Amino acid sequence: MSFFNNIHFFHGKTAHNATSFRVDPRTKILALLLTNTLVMGRGPFLLALVCAVLLFPLLASAVPLRKVCIWFTWTFLWAGVYMCAPLLWVGWIPTLTAGLGFWFTRFSVCAGAAWYLISSTQVAHLIAALSALKIPQFFIIPLAVMLRFLPSLSVELHNIHDAMRLRGIDVSPHKIMRHPIRTAEYILVPLLTSTTRMADELSASALLRGLGRKGPHTSRITLRCSLGDIYILCGLCVLVIFYFYGWELNI
Repeated sequence: MSFFNNIHFFHGKTAHNATSFRVDPRTKILALLLTNTLVMGRGPFLLALVCAVLLFPLLASAVPLRKVCIWFTWTFLWAGVYMCAPLLWVGWIPTLTAGLGFWFTRFSVCAGAAWYLISSTQVAHLIAALSALKIPQFFIIPLAVMLRFLPSLSVELHNIHDAMRLRGIDVSPHKIMRHPIRTAEYILVPLLTSTTRMADELSASALLRGLGRKGPHTSRITLRCSLGDIYILCGLCVLVIFYFYGWELNI
C-alpha cells in the first residue's frame, strides 16, 4: 500500500546513518524534554547556541546534511539578529527585532531536538522503549500513530506539490496568498482525502500488529546503551552546567 511505501521512502535515506549512530529512544525522549526545559527556561542565551552546536552532529546522522545546514544557518541568523540589532540603531524597532531573534532562536533549537527524535526513531523502537518504561498503552499507541503519520503527511504534501507543478499550476507563496480559496481547492481537499486513506491503512496496520490486544506484549527489539547515548548524556550535562552557572556572551 502507498502508506507503507511513503514510510519506507521517508526513512530510506536515513537507514544507514541511523544504524551507525543508533541511540536508545529513552535517551532521545529525555534529551527532548530536558532541552525544552532548559532552552525555554530562564537560562542564558548562550545555552541555546551551545545546544544548537551539540544537535548538529545528531541531526547530521539522521537527516540530509543540506537540510541540517539550513536549520543551523537559520538558528544562528536569528541569534545574530538578537545580538546585533540593538547595536545598529536605537528605538522600539530594534528592541522588537531583538526580541523576535531571541525567541525564534530558542524555538528553532527546540524544533531541532524534536526533528531529531522524529527523524531518527523507528516506531518499533519507540514502542519497545516506552513499554520498557511501563508507560500505559493508551499513551504509547497515539504517540506511535503520530510518529508514523507526520512523515507520511509530509510526503503527501510533496506529492501534491509535484502534481500541481505538472499541471502547470503556480504554487509560489505569492500566488497562494493571493488566492487562498484556490489553495484550499488544490491543496487542502486532496490532502484531507489522503489523510483519510492513511488513517484507514494505519488502523488496519495497528490491528495486524496487535497493538490493541490486552495483556503483556513481547518485542524483538534489543535496547542497549551506545556511543550515541554517551554523547547525548554528556551534552545534557554541559547544558545543565551552562544553565546553573549562567555563562553569557559579552557583546
